[in-house]
Amino acid sequence: MSYVALYRKYRPDNFDGVIGQDHIVNTLKNQIATGKVSHAYLFCGTRGTGKTSTAKIFARAVNCIDSTDGNPCGKCHTCKRLAEANLDIIEMDAASNNGVDYARDIREKVQYPPQIGKYKVYIIDEVHMLSTGAFNALLKTLEEPPAHAMFILCTTEVHKIPATILSRCMRFDFRLAPTDVLASHVASIYDKEGKAYTKEAVFAIATAGEGSVRDSLSIADRCYSLGQGQLTYDDVMNVLGVSSRQGVSQLANAVLDNQAGAILQTVDSLVNQGKDIGRLCKDLQIHFRNVLVAKTCSNAKQLLCLPDDAFDAIMDAAKGATVNKLLYAIDCLARMEADLRFALSPLMLFEATLLRVGASTGEVDVEGLERRITRLEQQPKNLAADTMLVVDRTNFQSVWNGIKVELERQKYNVLVEIWKQIEAKLEGDTFVVVCQKGYYELIQSDYYNLLQEMLKRMVGLKFSLQLKQVKKDNVDQQLSSLGSNVQFSK
Repeated sequence: MSYVALYRKYRPDNFDGVIGQDHIVNTLKNQIATGKVSHAYLFCGTRGTGKTSTAKIFARAVNCIDSTDGNPCGKCHTCKRLAEANLDIIEMDAASNNGVDYARDIREKVQYPPQIGKYKVYIIDEVHMLSTGAFNALLKTLEEPPAHAMFILCTTEVHKIPATILSRCMRFDFRLAPTDVLASHVASIYDKEGKAYTKEAVFAIATAGEGSVRDSLSIADRCYSLGQGQLTYDDVMNVLGVSSRQGVSQLANAVLDNQAGAILQTVDSLVNQGKDIGRLCKDLQIHFRNVLVAKTCSNAKQLLCLPDDAFDAIMDAAKGATVNKLLYAIDCLARMEADLRFALSPLMLFEATLLRVGASTGEVDVEGLERRITRLEQQPKNLAADTMLVVDRTNFQSVWNGIKVELERQKYNVLVEIWKQIEAKLEGDTFVVVCQKGYYELIQSDYYNLLQEMLKRMVGLKFSLQLKQVKKDNVDQQLSSLGSNVQFSK
């Protein structure tokens, strides 16, 4: 193929080209300059942040005989040999080579000295996919390799790596690149390629990349192929498949103004245009987030970097919106985005969520929830033991059911199920519980003290709990014999 993708064409060949990882690059450069390199490294972070590229650069730099500021020179005999196929820098894909046999193969071959440079470097990509046996086979070699061997492990899921491996490696966490850094990087590549663009267009590409350099360059590649003219913000939106800016703005305004009819009509119009519900949900979240930035930040224009007409629409929406309602809208849409995967009718769920957000003021929902939580937290205190709640046949059922509610709140699910199968009454100062043998034994052995303590807390110290075991057929008869004021649990 004659064409090479931008992310491959502009893959860095020295540390200076690594984007947004200065905290790692500076450390590795200093190690090379002082000759204090470790035997095992762990590069972890999300996709497209430069883990494998940095590993390759580092592997060449530690072998370079004429490195400059920690970078491989690319001109010496060693650098030229290592740039070609060689046996000193071995790259492994743990996704396809994850068995214990591959780990044993490494353990056997690592003893052979390098052919070209000073170090024999093993770069194992997606190392978290190695099997348990493979990890165990690598342990001793990873801890005490030969003096000429170095391991660089790369992973996107560091939590899947055993602690025994983590403790043997020098760990570096790769961060997501800032949006402005990504925008500058995309702009510099477009300048080299001779592609005209607007500032808003490259910023939109960087934003869509979400901190990943590779993702940003992949989007930039698609936008580059769009046409020969200047790349604009709207062009990038079309390439990304984002819903029309005007449609999303119109829908967001209808939600903020609580116009139910306009919400349903706008959603219907956008869906008829072929817009995906999941995409609409994401676009609305971004729009409300932009409105929130415009509402709260004095430098919103620099932060959002939108075309003038789009920014003016955002500012108009911000004037009539409250911070709490915007936060509530973003929260509801974020939760709905997860629910859409399992919804039988995504359109109905989407419309219902927007109508609920529109009808809410934001403040009422938040304050109402806080009041309900506070009331529930204070309820046990209001029924403390020293209040000595008076219990008689008129309110016994309410107290009995109150204990069940407390069990449900504290998530004693087994007891809640038992509650449906037992009967109770008040006899003097004693709660008499009549139950079958199996329930009697379970409560007596595991839950009696818990129920006794809960009872004292709710109705006072003078009341006690008594269990009576009967056969199933004798429950009603036994309760009747206890007195005429029998109360049955629901």
